[in-house]
Amino acid sequence: MNIYVGNVPYAATEEDLRKLFGRYGPVVKVTIIYDRYDGRSKGFGFVEMENQEDGERAIKALNGQEMRGRSLNVNEARPRQQRHEQQQPDRSQKKSPPKSEGSFDGTFHNPYTFVPSPPRDDIKKNEFAGDFNPLDHDLNHDSLKKDLWTGHIPIKLTTVTPLVLLNTGGEDRSSDTHQTYDVLDYIPESSLRGMLRSAYEVVTNSRYACFRNDDRLAYRMIPQESLKLVPAIIEDGTNPGELKARLYPGTSTITPQHPDGPMYAAMLTLYHRNSSANSVCVEGYDPKTRDAVWVEIDRRSHRRYTYWKVLNVWDKNRYPTKPSATGKIVEGRVLITNENMGNKHDERVFFNPESRTFDITDDLKEAWRMRIQSYRDAHSQSDLFGRSRAQNAPWRKIGRDPGDTAWSPHLYEDGEHDDRWGRKTHNALELKKGDMVYARCEFNHMRDVSGIKDLFPVMISRELYANSPKDLLDASLQPAKELRELSPADRLFGWVPQQKQDSKQESEGGYKSRIRIICDDGARSNIVKRFGGDGIPLTILGQPKPAQGRFYVAKDNEGTPQNDQISKSNAGYHNAGRKGLRGRKQYWHHRGLEAEKSSNYWDPLTENQNQEYLRTEGIRDTQNRSIKGWIEPGTDFKATLYVQNLQPQEVGALLWLLSLPAGHYFRLGYGKPLGFGSMKIEIDTARLIDGCLPLGTADHWKAYYADLNADVPATLDVDLQNKYIVEFIASMVDTYNPPSDNDMSGKDLDKVKQRFDNLSFIKGFLQVLRGPIGDAPIHYPRQRYRPDPEGKNFEWFVANEKGSQLALPEVTDDTGLPYQP
Repeated sequence: MNIYVGNVPYAATEEDLRKLFGRYGPVVKVTIIYDRYDGRSKGFGFVEMENQEDGERAIKALNGQEMRGRSLNVNEARPRQQRHEQQQPDRSQKKSPPKSEGSFDGTFHNPYTFVPSPPRDDIKKNEFAGDFNPLDHDLNHDSLKKDLWTGHIPIKLTTVTPLVLLNTGGEDRSSDTHQTYDVLDYIPESSLRGMLRSAYEVVTNSRYACFRNDDRLAYRMIPQESLKLVPAIIEDGTNPGELKARLYPGTSTITPQHPDGPMYAAMLTLYHRNSSANSVCVEGYDPKTRDAVWVEIDRRSHRRYTYWKVLNVWDKNRYPTKPSATGKIVEGRVLITNENMGNKHDERVFFNPESRTFDITDDLKEAWRMRIQSYRDAHSQSDLFGRSRAQNAPWRKIGRDPGDTAWSPHLYEDGEHDDRWGRKTHNALELKKGDMVYARCEFNHMRDVSGIKDLFPVMISRELYANSPKDLLDASLQPAKELRELSPADRLFGWVPQQKQDSKQESEGGYKSRIRIICDDGARSNIVKRFGGDGIPLTILGQPKPAQGRFYVAKDNEGTPQNDQISKSNAGYHNAGRKGLRGRKQYWHHRGLEAEKSSNYWDPLTENQNQEYLRTEGIRDTQNRSIKGWIEPGTDFKATLYVQNLQPQEVGALLWLLSLPAGHYFRLGYGKPLGFGSMKIEIDTARLIDGCLPLGTADHWKAYYADLNADVPATLDVDLQNKYIVEFIASMVDTYNPPSDNDMSGKDLDKVKQRFDNLSFIKGFLQVLRGPIGDAPIHYPRQRYRPDPEGKNFEWFVANEKGSQLALPEVTDDTGLPYQP
């Protein structure tokens, strides 16, 4: 009989209910329902009793009885389908937010998207869009050139949403405490330069300025694969620096698929809710990782496998007592990886080592480092040490859901933090003597182990993808290695070699920028809106997660999104040469949140405005930051671009960027995923000379300096500006979307502009600056419309893997992602 138990004290355990109902007959199962988000009891549960008569007696006796000050509500549980119909009459309303909460249909936009960056292999190397050594084209810095343009371009920037530029004071602040930042009251020239370079890279489809994703990333392995892994302990080799692995197969024979016999390691049960099911630590012994122990083990059966269960465990220095009738005593080593899963019961004891060992090659060491680094990259320091309910103890479990379970030791063992027993740890990125690992073995034709293929820190670990992100980035887009490979952005904004030159080649230095950016406004305290006290707490900012292949990986080298409903491994980094990357990561402009349209939204004191940038409940912890102010929307800044020896197409590219239609906004500063930092950038016409840009060739400047009374050259008039914009557009079309030989549209200026507008990277760039299609909100993925104070966006990704397996939509066709994928 299944019994519903309501109004259960939140502190009550399943064992408490088992004892209470056990007075009236045998109890088969007890389940308390926990909230999936915070791991807390919901105050109700179910008790299954062995027979109907005992259940009825328990209901009659316990309904209304007090338990720790609360009156229990006990009755027979309704069938699941009946409960579902009565309690959730309209499930569709759970998937979509009420219409009163906004004019959208239950979707949201991810804060970032990708602008495609197609390959540049077939481009004409010596043309503007191609690669060439600028020094071979007189694009140098020693003198002004006859047909190249030098001077300055005055620009104006106007903020349309608050601009947040953190004043860090040059400090390397600790991530172990909540950080509150003051803000700058000016724009640093380096910030403006970085923003303009990024935009210029996109619209010229230049090489990436830097790309350091050389490591292979990882994804969670299929649980069935864990049965193939064999316990192993790392030992020193014969020579200094060498390492070996000794396998510990227990009582089973190692096979390519699964053990021939019980699972290799014995299960040391430490976390079972029914305490009587836990292994007995004799005389109060507290098992620690790497401890040598004696254990009494008993063979048990699961529906899919058999295993050795540890009945009793003794410190190695204590003599064990005689085993029970069913058990036997063996010597072993303890591995504790913490309660890193919601329903985990057991740790492991490795026992029965083999006499032979296997070499740990440099490739194995490097794969281990990449795997552990992938774990580290997926979690911030605040994820590990900033959970307030865990009291900065990463080994402590505070709930059943991901992020609330305990962290595995390899995540926080970094040589700086102690382990759970107060011992100084080494850095888990490097294998060392004594490490307890799981090995994937190689086999010969006789099905005997011939070597170690891979090593893992836990049984259900992360698999490394076959390729790194850099492997999927077309070679023509990878950072230049030498001067002859400089692309448009390198030639204008400068280049510094990212890699060492081959020792056989003559070393090349960098290339100095031909554009200098000066912000003409000094500090102005009146442009900053300041908040009293400790400022306002911003919501949690997520970290880039390139391991999410459905978002970052494309089905081809043109940046096309992958199909939905493919496996996680197939959606990842492999098939280099056929698959590619989605493109350059860009943050959306949050359309509709311009201050002139949504002034209340940017008032932190206004209530019930669904202000995504504020941390719900005002929480301040290590996961978020607080700011003491921001630069107000509507603030104007003046800056000047000083340029030297620019080609006409380079002038045209800059002027095109500075002449975009209304409603296109660039992004600058901190908090771009939250809507901060949208600004309009344009030529400052008030500072032009007779409507002309003060740009001149060598002849113009020679005449100016020859006459002390001459005015600054003002030679680049509107017609010439438009001509150079067209030259830039035509050069990009000729490179990436040329008309066929018999297509006369190549001479039609309107058709040329249309072809330019249809270039994937131009369409995508303009879409980003306008904002996504539709009115759905923009925020990090989550499963509910209302912001979650804990910022658990990983829950959406977990649900997506179990559900629709959606890829991030194309930038020009992004109508949103569902809250319930």
